[in-house]
Amino acid sequence: MNEQREFLTFLNGQVMPHSQAALELQRSGAGSAGGFYDGERTFNGRIFKLRKHLERLYNGLKYSGIDPGMTMEEMERITNSIVESNAVLLAPGEELSVTQIVSVVPPKSEGQEPEVNVVIYCEPLDFSTFARGYVDGVRLVTPSTYGAGLSEDGSKAGGPQVFPLMTNQDGVITECKGANFMFAKDGRIKLPDRGNVLPGVSMHTVLELVESLGLGVDEGEYSPFDVYEADEAFVSSTRYCMLPVASLNGYALGKDIPGPLTSRLLDAWREQVGMDFVQQALDGI
Repeated sequence: MNEQREFLTFLNGQVMPHSQAALELQRSGAGSAGGFYDGERTFNGRIFKLRKHLERLYNGLKYSGIDPGMTMEEMERITNSIVESNAVLLAPGEELSVTQIVSVVPPKSEGQEPEVNVVIYCEPLDFSTFARGYVDGVRLVTPSTYGAGLSEDGSKAGGPQVFPLMTNQDGVITECKGANFMFAKDGRIKLPDRGNVLPGVSMHTVLELVESLGLGVDEGEYSPFDVYEADEAFVSSTRYCMLPVASLNGYALGKDIPGPLTSRLLDAWREQVGMDFVQQALDGI
């Protein structure tokens, strides 16, 4: 994080500089504690679909029996306040990545209750990690071909980003690490069975845009061989919204990057948020 502009962080009821919050978590042993988290990004300094992300977070907390000590409405209000305070530190063209973490620290002695920590923080969105993907596309590889030589973010130095496209035990494609996957054939969107994936907020946004454009969706179980015959494909996630897919296991998918349906969906997303976030990302690298 840029030392010349220290962002503010919410930690357990207090707002403090991010470096102080990091020290507090390290001192308490909560920095490595497990828990639940979700994250959003801003467009023109405004958080996109915050309530949808918090609903997903609170569903996970409820299922696990974890009480964050605040209502969803309170977390929403605090998150908006933290973003508003930090947005003034952004340079023109920058956006924020926003994260909520609810972590549980096991009791140090018998009879004590577990400690629950709530952290809400922001950092500048790093466009360099995905911007070129809008024009070059990303490469997908299935687990059987996912080999050495790739960095932790799944990319080779100087090359396109590489995402592992996961399959289940039956060889049915599911999703990418940290992203949902869809492809298109004959003008229709092909959606992997949602019973096999963790649907993200961005995936739901894509489906809303698909409906608004009058495009058809086929949800089912698909193999990598179905994808090889695709006209185009894309991945969706919070940071970048949508990135076109250039290839799967070295097989090119479609003639253009992005393909025509991916382009239409990106245009619809631009219209929804009121800005050209693709050009913003490219200008920011």
